Amino acid sequence: MDAIEKNLSNLFKNIKNNILSYDDLKICLELILKDEKVDKKQVLSFLNIFHLPIVLKAIVKNNTQDYWVSNIVTIIKKHRFNTGQLIKQRVDSYKDKTLFITIDGDNKTNITYNKFWNDLILAAKSIEIISKNNNTVIGILSYNQYKSAVVDLCCLSFGFRVVPIPLNSTPEHLSYIINESKITHLFVGGEKATRLWNTISRKHTIQSIDINNINKLSGKIISWEDFHDLGESNNEFDYQKSLLNQDMNWTNTIMYTSGSTSNPKGVRFNQINIISKRFARALALPDINSSDVFLCYLPLFHTFGRYFELMGSIFWGATYAFAESPSFNSLLKDFKIIAPSIFISIPKRWVQLYELIDESIDLDLSEKDKIKEQVFMLTGGNLKWGLSAAGYLDPDIFKFFHNNDIELISGYGMTEATGGITMTPPNEYTINSVGKALPGIDLKLAEDGELCMRGPYISEGFYNIKESESFKNGWFHSGDIFEEKNGHYFILDRKKDIYKNSRGQTIAPQKIENLFQDFDLIKSVYLVGDGREYNTVLIYPNKNNLFNMNENEIHEVFTSMLISVNSFLSPFERIISFTIIDRDFDKNKNELTQKGTFKRNNILKNFDSEIKLMYKKNYISLRNQNKEVRMPNWLIREIGTVKSNIKWNENKITISDKNKHLSLFWKSNLLTIGNFSYKFDSNILDIDSLIKSPKLWLGNQEFLNFCTPAIFRIKESVNYQELELKIDSSIFKQNYIATKQEFESEYQLETLHKSIKLYLSNNILFSKELKKIINTNNEWNDVLIDTFVQYQNHPNSNFRIKLLESLSPILSSQFFVNQLKSNYKYFKNNSEKNEFTFDVKRLSNNQYLSLIDLLKTMHINIDNADAIDMSFIQDILSLICEYGKIHPTKFISVRSELIWWQLSNSPTQIRSTAHKEYYNLINGFRAWLGPNSSLTIDRETKEEYTWTDVITFDDNVREKHKAILINAISGVSLIREAIFLFSNDTIIHLGDIPKNGIWIKHIATENGKSSFRTLIKTINLGTYNIVINLNQGLERDFFEDEIRWLILMGSNSNQNQLVENFGGYWPEESIYTQEYVTDETVSKYLIRNQNEISDFNKRDRWQMRWLHYIWNGVQAYIEFWHRTHYKLAIDPPLPDNLIIPKHDYTKGTRLVSISDRKEVTSVGHFYLDLYVNYIIQTESRFPGLKHMADWELIFTATLESMKVNRGIPILKSLITDISQKAYKAKFRELGLTKDRILSFIEEFNNFGVLTKPVVFAALRYERWLELNPTAKNEAKASILKELYHDYNLNALLDEYPETRVRYFMMTCLKDSGPEVNKHFQIIIKNMRSKNISPWDLNDSIELLIEKPQITENEKFFLARMLYPHIDAADFVELVKTKKGESDNLDLVYKTEDSNGNIYSIRPPFQPKEIAKFQTIISKQNLSVTFTVNHEFLLLINDRNNVIGGLYFKYKNNLRVHLEWVVIRKKYQKLNLSKRLMDDFFNRMKQNKINIITVGFYHENFFYKQGFNIDQSYGGLVKKIKLDI
Repeated sequence: MDAIEKNLSNLFKNIKNNILSYDDLKICLELILKDEKVDKKQVLSFLNIFHLPIVLKAIVKNNTQDYWVSNIVTIIKKHRFNTGQLIKQRVDSYKDKTLFITIDGDNKTNITYNKFWNDLILAAKSIEIISKNNNTVIGILSYNQYKSAVVDLCCLSFGFRVVPIPLNSTPEHLSYIINESKITHLFVGGEKATRLWNTISRKHTIQSIDINNINKLSGKIISWEDFHDLGESNNEFDYQKSLLNQDMNWTNTIMYTSGSTSNPKGVRFNQINIISKRFARALALPDINSSDVFLCYLPLFHTFGRYFELMGSIFWGATYAFAESPSFNSLLKDFKIIAPSIFISIPKRWVQLYELIDESIDLDLSEKDKIKEQVFMLTGGNLKWGLSAAGYLDPDIFKFFHNNDIELISGYGMTEATGGITMTPPNEYTINSVGKALPGIDLKLAEDGELCMRGPYISEGFYNIKESESFKNGWFHSGDIFEEKNGHYFILDRKKDIYKNSRGQTIAPQKIENLFQDFDLIKSVYLVGDGREYNTVLIYPNKNNLFNMNENEIHEVFTSMLISVNSFLSPFERIISFTIIDRDFDKNKNELTQKGTFKRNNILKNFDSEIKLMYKKNYISLRNQNKEVRMPNWLIREIGTVKSNIKWNENKITISDKNKHLSLFWKSNLLTIGNFSYKFDSNILDIDSLIKSPKLWLGNQEFLNFCTPAIFRIKESVNYQELELKIDSSIFKQNYIATKQEFESEYQLETLHKSIKLYLSNNILFSKELKKIINTNNEWNDVLIDTFVQYQNHPNSNFRIKLLESLSPILSSQFFVNQLKSNYKYFKNNSEKNEFTFDVKRLSNNQYLSLIDLLKTMHINIDNADAIDMSFIQDILSLICEYGKIHPTKFISVRSELIWWQLSNSPTQIRSTAHKEYYNLINGFRAWLGPNSSLTIDRETKEEYTWTDVITFDDNVREKHKAILINAISGVSLIREAIFLFSNDTIIHLGDIPKNGIWIKHIATENGKSSFRTLIKTINLGTYNIVINLNQGLERDFFEDEIRWLILMGSNSNQNQLVENFGGYWPEESIYTQEYVTDETVSKYLIRNQNEISDFNKRDRWQMRWLHYIWNGVQAYIEFWHRTHYKLAIDPPLPDNLIIPKHDYTKGTRLVSISDRKEVTSVGHFYLDLYVNYIIQTESRFPGLKHMADWELIFTATLESMKVNRGIPILKSLITDISQKAYKAKFRELGLTKDRILSFIEEFNNFGVLTKPVVFAALRYERWLELNPTAKNEAKASILKELYHDYNLNALLDEYPETRVRYFMMTCLKDSGPEVNKHFQIIIKNMRSKNISPWDLNDSIELLIEKPQITENEKFFLARMLYPHIDAADFVELVKTKKGESDNLDLVYKTEDSNGNIYSIRPPFQPKEIAKFQTIISKQNLSVTFTVNHEFLLLINDRNNVIGGLYFKYKNNLRVHLEWVVIRKKYQKLNLSKRLMDDFFNRMKQNKINIITVGFYHENFFYKQGFNIDQSYGGLVKKIKLDI
């Protein structure tokens, strides 16, 4: 006999003799733990003794419960002790002892342990037969009954996954549970379960088993008898083998928690959870034993009913009695039949039992023995143990049962913990305590008091939910706030229900509400006070106890109750007021959960009017008939009066003691207040709202006089939407004379008010004062704009122009040009002055660019222009000329625009103006540059030298040309001008050039010009190359016409540059300058590589290169034709006249010369020449070149060159031309037909323009993928982003919004299938029709992500398509959230701190997250007020807790104002603020925001983030460079 066997034998013998040594018990444990080869039978025998009180008490006496649970769990895991083995042990021990009792009326039926075991085996055999594979999942939908319990215990014993389903589930939740848990067979028991199943059965194909043979089930049905018959025929089932093969870590069962606010969550349990809990609970209740009888009504789909009662009865070898019904009266009957020793219940049943006893005997006067007799009689005479959980129970009731020999214990549990977590130890009841921790569980309180736990019987998580806020870092977070005192736990409230008052003090409503449970006059009470100054309560009284009290008496009674409750509360918790409501809170009104707990937000909404009455108004109401004026209390205090002195007689408000009055009266929907009238449909005027919307009262002197200057102290503007200022001629007839002193005010709003009064009084000085306001630090720009825009239609046209001029620096460019055009028209129609003047110094660069765009738009409609439109164009040309003169960096742009109008199809007077302003611009620019100096002094030698000394000539320069060039260079600022224009604004003088610093070489003489390369070497300013072109006999008109085309083709900022940069033209010298380039022409490049081109092995490489040269060359020739208004084309279009960059992602295609230009006779002829000369002839010259694409490429190049609105009509014209006799045969020979063009147009309509950059980026991606076939998504994303930037695809989005979608379709999403492509096609059509923006695809992608076929890989790339700033290695998620009635697709961006910990940056998904953020701000002692206009970006740690964030407000579509950036102190100095700000900047850039403002706080932090002081915005500003 070995040591283990010997010690176990002695131990068992002693136990049998009711003798036990704790040391002997511990020795046996240690031997079993050490011996790796211990006999499993010995282990099972050892575990069997732990349901015996003698063993349990010995452990409890030594206070080593946790030690034993830990070691027993080790044994359980190692030897796979499971439910089936536990049951078999008890069957072997108790055989014919009663295990179950069922009740039918007054009769009961006993079921022994042996009978149960036989039924269990039969059920197992049957389930094995109906199980077709290992994926069988059993569902149980039944009331508590023996048959359903057998099925449940059978599954737990023999390894079938089982899901008990709450019988109170909604049909939707039932369907959800079946689908999520993948139930294959559903056991249905009882009428209620049958009805519930039948409502959804058509949606499911699973098999159902009719437990009670009701014969009403729908779907595929097996009767209970047929189910048993299957088991009878199964002779192969080996239960012993099955018991030994259990996977202890496998999810054996799933129990679903309440889904009152969302879908139910499935909690996973394995055998370790289930079995370890039984040992732990036994050690907590060591006196319970095999003689005990449980009377049970708690549902078996809840943990207390299933684990504590059902599994507990078996563990202890006790008896489990099924209550016939959960109703109280039925339970009373069952008490007498069963005479239970244990009864577990919700508080309500203990209250009812207490009240029944109270009704049956006078508890105050009766003798204790009589009371005890009554208790024993009602409970069957044997009740020793009780448990009250899942709610509050009056401490007096606890004490009552204690005093009557029933150990009523309190407990706290959750499904996730297999039920119980804490329990009051026997005889250790503490008021309001839910007990101490059960053995084997670790509890801790988080910083905020949340109870957290871990242990062997805590579930590992929710089913199908990988990450949960509840399960973090090995701890389960209960969501309940507790206090701990001396090992006892006291629940304060649900964490989500705790709120802060307006002073930031935390209040737990449930704790306060529980204090009212003691009052029999109160049936329900609800605490209000979230975010308010003080607490109030809604009370629903117990009307039966009010008797005949009148209203005053009732009020006095409840007032006294409040006083008594307040005495138990801290000052900030005390209740100030209450309201008695006329109905109780109702589940049917969505105010209570299934458990009867409050749905607080719904109650707040449903009782909003009652709640409002409990809070003192912050205004007084002045009423007259059906009208009401609300005057804020703060304003009354500022005026210095009292409420009784304020009267309103329907026409004016008067304040008797201050001699103040304010005109205020209604006429229909017109409301007059002071000097102004308003459109107003409401009968209630809120003066506080009016004051907060300064655009409505600035300039209203009477209103200001009444309110006092205190109204200038408001902090921000809030729009009063119901009130609209009425603007008519009368408002511009104010009478106001200002003094200088009046404009000296500490309040910007006051200065603005006086400027508006000047404007409304027709005093032109308003402009001077308004400019001062705008030019200084002004935080009210938005108000300023909103206010003056109301008054923009001044009757005096000069005031309109002057107002626009004054406001222009702060106006958006589009609004500015619209107003300028409108005001100009009014000016021309109404002003006696004919001359239009505008201070061009007020123009911003964006406004200038918008004026250019406006001119382009007006040219399109030039045939419909009237005389005012013509005049407007002329004046704007003059305006931009003046702008170019004072902004030399805009000279090239303005010059190009003026040339464009000279060459345009415009009326003569406009072209004449453009010509005049062109020379005005040139003269102004050259005056700014200044004349050449003829003499300078060497800085080192002090020798004098002239231009002649710095110029040297190559030997190939003729003497006559030398003389001309020296004369020109020394006589005019030719060199200085060219270098300024070519060098990003460098200005040089003769003194910057050393002797012999200029070298000139003759390049060529052709096309009537001699060209000279001129190399300028400076002392400190670098080296420059220019070309000087000298007219050699061309007629001046032809020469200058070419110059105009060169300027237009080389300098237009809105289009591709087709020739080298143009410098200047000096007519008196007959010279013009251009930038010099060294690149070779396409022909020279092809000749140099002719051998390689003909090499068959390199044909693929040259096929790609030739595609690049075709595309760029064709596009250049088409664009020249387009920009000459389809008049001229280069003849012939050959590669000899082109310089094209070698890399296909590089811009810079240039026409070498435009001298050989001819008139174009037809569209067809142009395309035929282009195709034959550029493609066919070049391929003939260089064998080995073969085009990959031809006509479709040319069509695409057409759309790229002309843009879509011009290109499509040209292609349609081509359809007409190819049918003409002169071209038809040739085009057919070249493969071009009408159908081919129409097919291309249809493709465009479906998918937009497939631009060259997209094509080449996609081709390079495919080539990379061929070389890296096993690349991971991160690597693919990296190359995608690199190519996207290399080819500058972002620059195409304005013209081709489909670019990014096409790019992703052709690369990473190429194989996504027809459904995805179809969805992309819809997106592209919407973008081309401008229904959606390429920067705002969230809604469209949200619909795509919802499609079931979308894979995780596709989601990975869709996120990057939506958000270009995401780096390849960034981990992001697209999360769908619901805010209000709208769904949002939000980006969750993952980042790391300096220690490598992971955080999420995202918008809030729930209101409580904003509340958490507000708490963080409050703890930083910062003042914060969130409004509906605020947006949030939060920083979330890996436990899903908000640890910081920022919030901001959109000021307009280009600007946001950042309010605060706050991170909890413990997370500071981890580089998180930079991560947060970087992501914020990227998101703003994504939204096309380019201005971010912030106030003057933590300046050093914001300086580091790229902010700078900008007085025009009144604080710090960061300007974001948007991708073009």
